Amino acid sequence: MAARPARNFREPKAIELLTFAYALGVAGTLWDWREHLLGPGTQPPHLVIDLGGLLVISALAFSGRIDLRSRTFIALYVLLVLVVLVAFGPFVLMMAAPRSDLMASLMHSMMSSGALLVYLPLVLLAGWSAWRWLSQEPLHWWRLAAAFAIVVVALATVWDLYWHQTHPMELRTSMAGLPPHQAILAGFLIGLVGAGWGVAAAINRAGFRTQTTGGTMENPASRSK
Repeated sequence: MAARPARNFREPKAIELLTFAYALGVAGTLWDWREHLLGPGTQPPHLVIDLGGLLVISALAFSGRIDLRSRTFIALYVLLVLVVLVAFGPFVLMMAAPRSDLMASLMHSMMSSGALLVYLPLVLLAGWSAWRWLSQEPLHWWRLAAAFAIVVVALATVWDLYWHQTHPMELRTSMAGLPPHQAILAGFLIGLVGAGWGVAAAINRAGFRTQTTGGTMENPASRSK
């Protein structure tokens, strides 16, 4: 009996990872809106939003060829570590010690103007990763959307922090009414549309190549007759 061939599990492409990550960001944002509509809101939706954004940045920044010893990779790695600390540090501290003096100091510092500078690595890394991914292949509208959508999300995140600093007493029944939150969702949706179109285009190209190859291939046995 012939041995059964092993299944071929291919690695997902960057555009497929981008589609999943942007969908995660959309789901997290809508979940956050729902939580705030029901009550004061919880932290798990923010974790989903941050995870989706970091996956987008990672897929853009580290796709294609990259020299692990190059200065570019070191700079990208350092920026990514800073962004992870900024994104997940407050969440971990809130879960571990929500009523500690350190948590109180962190919440107080987030309302200062200097806190906006903490998010500068996020904007830099989003812009850099988008530019690097776009420079690897020919330009298409869906690649522009998939790349620069995360820049929109990063800028909207800084805007959200500024909005809460300048409107500390403003209460809304839904986060959907806040312009920064609308911009964050718009960024994730733009990226989802662009990345999803890229996945559909790749599937169509693969199907076209399969049909073309199947139509031009000739059976070697028929040639020998």
